[in-house]
Amino acid sequence: MTPPPQHLSPSELGSKDYWDTTYTADLTTHSQTPNHTGTTWFADSLASQKTLSYLLSLHHPLSRPTTTFLDLGTGNGEMLFLLRSSSNFTGQMLGIDYSSSSIELASQLATERGYSEQEVEFKEWDIMSPVREWEEGEFDVVLDKGTFDAVSLNAETDAEGRR
Repeated sequence: MTPPPQHLSPSELGSKDYWDTTYTADLTTHSQTPNHTGTTWFADSLASQKTLSYLLSLHHPLSRPTTTFLDLGTGNGEMLFLLRSSSNFTGQMLGIDYSSSSIELASQLATERGYSEQEVEFKEWDIMSPVREWEEGEFDVVLDKGTFDAVSLNAETDAEGRR
């Protein structure tokens, strides 16, 4: 008999309250110190730059004018800004996050950087909830820099006791 899977121990990083508190604090700090752009997940390991390098090194290059991106758990939107500014990707870009404070911060940063909603858009959405109308579309690239990790750290269980 196969043993049951081992789960990661729950952590505050898996809670919506943690991220709402984090991005609310980032919004406050940004209003007082505009060069503070908020929390960037895995910044210490240069994850965004490594992801960008990987996307640019694919054997079948992505079309910069037409490639579309969906960024799960977008946070402050930094990954989409990097794609738009450093690599000249100009296709549709949508960042989603379940934290309304994250979406507020990312939208504010987009405006400050001169991006319109047609260039970089942010929407509040919990990926564990039912499909939204806009989500039924297609994206060429779906980015996840840590959302699956956070979901895996959530302590909530379903009706059958599963995490």
